[in-house]
Amino acid sequence: MTKEIITMGSINQDIFVNTKDYPKNGETVWVDSVNNQPGGKGANQAIALTKIGGKTKFIGAVGVDAHGENMIKNLQKHGVDTEFIVSKKGINTGTFIVILDSTGENTMLGTLGANNHLSDDDIIKAFDQTNADYLLLQLETSKASIMTALKIAKEKNIKVVLDPAPADGYDEEFLKYAYLITPNQQEAEAISGIKVTDIESAEQAAHIISQKGVENVIVKLGSQGSLIYKNQETTFIQSHKVNTINTVGAGDVFAAAITVCLNNSQSLIEAVEFATAASAIKVSKKETQEAIPSYSEIQDFVKKQK
Repeated sequence: MTKEIITMGSINQDIFVNTKDYPKNGETVWVDSVNNQPGGKGANQAIALTKIGGKTKFIGAVGVDAHGENMIKNLQKHGVDTEFIVSKKGINTGTFIVILDSTGENTMLGTLGANNHLSDDDIIKAFDQTNADYLLLQLETSKASIMTALKIAKEKNIKVVLDPAPADGYDEEFLKYAYLITPNQQEAEAISGIKVTDIESAEQAAHIISQKGVENVIVKLGSQGSLIYKNQETTFIQSHKVNTINTVGAGDVFAAAITVCLNNSQSLIEAVEFATAASAIKVSKKETQEAIPSYSEIQDFVKKQK
């Protein structure tokens, strides 16, 4: 039987603003729509892990407020184990404003709220009750909580898949704990100092990131595809051509799908091929978490591409 996967990360109330163009500084514009959706990179990844791969243990925090209650109910609706989601008194649930333009690209503003207040005890309790081989981790909680999770994972020989987003949360010390890292172009540039625009520059960045201590590197090149860097050898996986509607959460689905495949003892190339299909399905739909595909949906999509 496949072991569970443990993950830790953010839980947010997202407020989506759909607009044809971004307003200029100081400008007031009419937008197409405004709506609320459950979000947070941690919650997105936990739901994706559950829908794609089965049992998931999720460590996170919300405020003692209506948003927090709704976020926990939403996670439970998707089958996520919420035993280790803690409610923090006197602190708001994380909230983000997501601006989507006509191309589906997103820009975000937000506050981490309760996500920034996970304690060592909150994290230790969860790790004490897992047999996981893999930890999926991103950077929307405090640096202290991330370091605690990384150190415990190392002590327990749990391999870390690190999604280094958002870039503001990055610390180079994280790299020596990661088995695999999945930066996009902007994150790869922040880590390596190389501006990533194509396959050649992605390979240069991946080489530098690998030298900083990460065994395996995947550089995401958006609509171009993804470059895998392993043992100083590269493989490029092209993206699928789809009508892009909403890119929010695509990286979370990508990282979760890779982690599921690795947890199922598949190769890194197989994992990235599967994850590429999963993220293509995600970006072709309007919603964020509701658009996360199941394992069977991804399989069906792959079959249709052949």
